[in-house]
Amino acid sequence: NYIDLYYDFKRNQGYSELEIAAKREALENILIPFSVQENKDLLTDAGFDEVESFFQWINFASFLALKVNR
Repeated sequence: NYIDLYYDFKRNQGYSELEIAAKREALENILIPFSVQENKDLLTDAGFDEVESFFQWINFASFLALKVNR
């Protein structure tokens, strides 16, 4: 899976198992991503009239948000 690939990458970059585990624990329950809908809601709440997701891949998404001239 992708997490194992990431840990393999970190090992290949010279990080120890202890460093990898410490970083994982430091971020656990802290770095929680928003869902696509939560991101759209945030943009709408910020005043954008049109919000669309135009690209999604694994845990990444790109948005286009427009404000109509007022």
